[in-house]
Amino acid sequence: MTPQVPVPRPSYSQARESLVNAIPSKIICLFACGGKDCRYEGPACWSISQQAIKGVFSSWVTDDIIAMARPSTCLIKRYCIIEQFKQFNIKSIINMQIPGEHAHCGPPLDPGSGFTYSPQIFMDSQIYFYNFGMSDFGVSSLEGMLDAVKVLAFAVQEGKVAVHCHAGLGRTGVLIACYLVYTCRISASEAVHYVRIRRPRSIQTRSQISLVFDFARLVGSQLAQYPCLNMRHGSSFSLRQYLLRQALLLHGDEARTLKHTPKILHILCSMLIALTQGAPSPPEVQRELEKRNISALKKKVKVTLLKRNLPALKERRGSCRAYSCESWDEPFGFLERKRDVLLNKRSYSESDLSKITIIEDFMFSRYSPQSGGHHKISNGEIVPSKDQRIPTESQKSPQTPMTDQRNGTTEKHSPNPPSASHPQNENVNKKTKCTTKKPQAYLKFSSNIELRLEHPTSAQSSLSRAVAKAMAQQRPPLDTVLKKAAVLQDELNLSECGWATLVMETDPDVLSTLLWIWLDKLKDPVLSKGDIERLTSTWPAQNLHNISLQKYQRHTICCLLDCVGQVAVRCPQFEHAILHRLIRALTRRPPEEIERNNILLQVLRATMREQYLHNHYPNTTTPSQC
Repeated sequence: MTPQVPVPRPSYSQARESLVNAIPSKIICLFACGGKDCRYEGPACWSISQQAIKGVFSSWVTDDIIAMARPSTCLIKRYCIIEQFKQFNIKSIINMQIPGEHAHCGPPLDPGSGFTYSPQIFMDSQIYFYNFGMSDFGVSSLEGMLDAVKVLAFAVQEGKVAVHCHAGLGRTGVLIACYLVYTCRISASEAVHYVRIRRPRSIQTRSQISLVFDFARLVGSQLAQYPCLNMRHGSSFSLRQYLLRQALLLHGDEARTLKHTPKILHILCSMLIALTQGAPSPPEVQRELEKRNISALKKKVKVTLLKRNLPALKERRGSCRAYSCESWDEPFGFLERKRDVLLNKRSYSESDLSKITIIEDFMFSRYSPQSGGHHKISNGEIVPSKDQRIPTESQKSPQTPMTDQRNGTTEKHSPNPPSASHPQNENVNKKTKCTTKKPQAYLKFSSNIELRLEHPTSAQSSLSRAVAKAMAQQRPPLDTVLKKAAVLQDELNLSECGWATLVMETDPDVLSTLLWIWLDKLKDPVLSKGDIERLTSTWPAQNLHNISLQKYQRHTICCLLDCVGQVAVRCPQFEHAILHRLIRALTRRPPEEIERNNILLQVLRATMREQYLHNHYPNTTTPSQC
């Protein structure tokens, strides 16, 4: 959305950086920082606007993260900083210093911690304390920065977070910029420029800027959920490679729970089970829906950069072709003309900025139930992306007739959930004006599963049957299903809100297609030929739990069998077909060979039933190893 952001330049000259690197930090502190009169050790040199936390040089970089100079015991007491933290709902403080540094600045260091305060002061007030030491003007390793970013992401989920080093500029800015890259999937240049706008003179040295770029490259190489040749790092991967990537990105309870299970399979299986049972959205789905503030944060970053860069664009109109429609990620030609009109204006109002950023809101609003669907559908029309050409036949009607083979009738499925106050057949062909006038910062997520439960127009048994039938499908899916699945794959690969978009999907055909496509596209099958031979040659003496499979193989198969078991217990007539389709996906063997080799199907069926009994009647079975 934003114009091309220039590569950020360091705050320090090359000569100054060389001098800083050559002189020991203690000498620099003694002669250059100002000793007890160091301006970063109190509020004397800073205006009220530069003290988001009164008494400390500090600034809000995002709505949840404040960058600040280091506090001291005397400042904490004099300015009631603990009380200010509670007032702002700051639940965590992250210290980027190394114990003992800047000993000549401000008050004496605390002998127990080596900092200007005792961390226990904050912990006694139920404020979490974390320390990720980086050398002054320097950087940490990529692994260390990734750990710090994960902790920051976790802390933001608990409440607001304060981050500090000595001045709260260099190391603090690096951490926050990397966090923005990690959560919002923005570029390193955008992250650095945004942090500097919110906190001037942040991210000071060349090495610090380079770390942000290296971090962006690391994260960018791990994001693909489905193989995609259009992505730089979208080549196919094995199950083990995917789990290694996943371990780099996940944190907290989610990382521990999914240590040996792919997140994409876990989410899809949870959604299919919830649809089958008619249950409320599972916790995994709710967690993804609660991440809606990420989109609002990304929009704030884009708009902030846009405000800063629009005047520069006007000055460079002579070379405005460099900022073509494509460079703004805007697929419609009229937006380029609108931009030219705005550039000719002498001032820019909020409405002007909102008109330029309208597409960003539109890109996400079309997934919400309020906007008429949970795929890339607007008013019932599938909107093609640059890399995907969707035939216009699918765009002619807001309702796509699909044959319902359950009862032999033709049923019309609309992307809009039925509602008494908003009938499906009302105004379906009208062009909505919300995408051309007034953008919404972020449309509130809601679970389509729960909406569906509120309208029992079809019996729950029919919905369970639809899930079972979709999972048991042996033939290739319909084109409409494949298109919707392709759109969701792109969202998972490219969008920071891809998971939230996925969990609003309620079509069992689409969810099942995504499940089988992911397994079919793995570089290697989950079960190799040797694994199959070991499983079939020792059965029934040994089952899936005590055969020599890798942990990640066992946990992945158990996750899938749990889903199959929950579906099959309600629709037992589909059990054989679903297991047959599962074996195809796990082994990549031809259907004829699977039919001949019935032992593997018996192994999986026995494991599935044992697992189901253990989960629902734990006192009557031996513990499962999954």
